[in-house]
Amino acid sequence: MSEALSPETLAVDGKVPKEVWKVETEEQVSEALQTAHSNSLAVIPLGSGTKRHIGFPPTRYDAALALRSLQGIVEYSPDDLVVIVRAGTTLAELQKVLSERNQFLPIDPPFPERATIGGIVASAMAGPIRCLYGAVREHLLGVKVAQPDGTITRFGGKVVKNVAGYDVTKLYVGSFGTLGVIVEAAFKVRPLPEKQVTLPLWSEKLEAIEDFLSRLVLSDISPAFAELLNSTMMEHIGLAELLTQGEPYCLLLGFDGFKEELDWWLAESQRLAAETGLKAGPAIWDEAETELRAKVRDAHAGEGAALVLKGLVPSSEVCAFVQLVQEFLGEQAGIIAHSLNGVTRMMASQLSDKEPTDLIQTLLNWTVQKGGNLIVEKAPVEWKAKLPVWGHQTESWHLMRRLKETLDPLNILSPGRMFASEVSADG
Repeated sequence: MSEALSPETLAVDGKVPKEVWKVETEEQVSEALQTAHSNSLAVIPLGSGTKRHIGFPPTRYDAALALRSLQGIVEYSPDDLVVIVRAGTTLAELQKVLSERNQFLPIDPPFPERATIGGIVASAMAGPIRCLYGAVREHLLGVKVAQPDGTITRFGGKVVKNVAGYDVTKLYVGSFGTLGVIVEAAFKVRPLPEKQVTLPLWSEKLEAIEDFLSRLVLSDISPAFAELLNSTMMEHIGLAELLTQGEPYCLLLGFDGFKEELDWWLAESQRLAAETGLKAGPAIWDEAETELRAKVRDAHAGEGAALVLKGLVPSSEVCAFVQLVQEFLGEQAGIIAHSLNGVTRMMASQLSDKEPTDLIQTLLNWTVQKGGNLIVEKAPVEWKAKLPVWGHQTESWHLMRRLKETLDPLNILSPGRMFASEVSADG
């Protein structure tokens, strides 16, 4: 982190740690956890802390385990398309090294210059291009983890076909620092695409966008991302220059590949748009396209928003979910969605004095009926106790809780962050 590592800068949901433990090696991580385990101290591991607003407030917070200095590439085999990197390394730092060999790790979470590898894995935060390349777990080959008692364990490996039976590595993806502290991660990487382009499409009606997307899925068009935004979100993230069409919805189709591929995909997309009544703008290339991607990518962080809800629904239900949100909240809500992956974020900066429990429960019930879920990614701390922060608790959720009780019986790692009713080790 760039700022001084004082307890105040590492507060989580208003709770300030009593101590800050800065570590630079996995041995120091192990020693820190041994100390915590021996003294039943509650520890929260943090990289740059870009996702610390997600989850319940901690029930205890004795020490912040500052991992940002646990940096560097452990091993890089460009010919094998494999890299092993320490958890405190930022994604931007890793991508810079990979780009020198014309390769990249195909994930794009918000703020790559701040987001650390450990935090990305622990939060399972991918980004818009998951539409083409897949989620974090699909690129992860293995992890090295410090267990709650300080034991260092390696899961997975550094080759693509290395898994027999249950893949323990995936347990740590989305575990939010509750099962162990990730100190290293091994990934498979890919060659950088030759060119990138984005095609903006507009519509007055969500039904037209839904029709377009359903045809897109059945076509030979292969977008890297298909981001659906309402006009409120476009204005919020500084894309007002794209709002000249005056339509309330914009679908941004991004493509990666060879120039010939991109030209064909653009032509086919424009044809589909004309058939479904969408307006197509000029294709955006080069530096302007890079800047556009960054704004859309970073918008998912909800920076500046007081309330962020993440809906997880089948991709066929995204437009219906957006419609439902806007019926409740009108134009005050900024909406952005990975439209072909079913991930929709609603953000609001203006809040009422009372927590919107009924609204959130209604949206949650709707998503569950569709086979999905709703997560409250960001909300005022005083609201969280009354809100279904992690949404509907499925069987896999209860399995995760049993794993937490088994792997961390003293409940020292991020206590209460995922399971609000956890009992503190000290009573």
